[in-house]
Amino acid sequence: MKLTDHLIPKLVNLDLASSTKKEVLRELVWMLEIQEDYKPILLEMVLQREELGSTGIGGGVAIPHGRSVIVDRLHLVFGRSKKGIPYKTADNKKQKAYLFFLLVAPHREVSNQYLPLLGSIARLASTPVNASILRKVPTPQEFVQALGEMCV
Repeated sequence: MKLTDHLIPKLVNLDLASSTKKEVLRELVWMLEIQEDYKPILLEMVLQREELGSTGIGGGVAIPHGRSVIVDRLHLVFGRSKKGIPYKTADNKKQKAYLFFLLVAPHREVSNQYLPLLGSIARLASTPVNASILRKVPTPQEFVQALGEMCV
């Protein structure tokens, strides 16, 4: 399974307007292709997940994620902040995050893609060269293309 099986250019925002963690999470949730009425509920779920432990993984990358009965399939969106957002890592180090992959899966997922996809994102982002490339690509189409080349 490749990240590009779940991420297409219209689900990529390379210029997030937010300046705080909560605003970024809201901006990402509102990118999801789900009913508008469900978005505030999903935002609350993502915020509660962050209270359990930060989803910042270091290297300027965060992977907010969670499961919800609201969605019936796996959803993935990406946002990039040019100036960076204060975002602690899982080991409580202060950093700025620039790359945000939001992953939301159904509570019960028959295909079991959630954890492998989460792992794929973490592996991809743990390579500084990959993160550097993703911070510079100019268009959503080129972002998805670069992502596809990295995940071969």
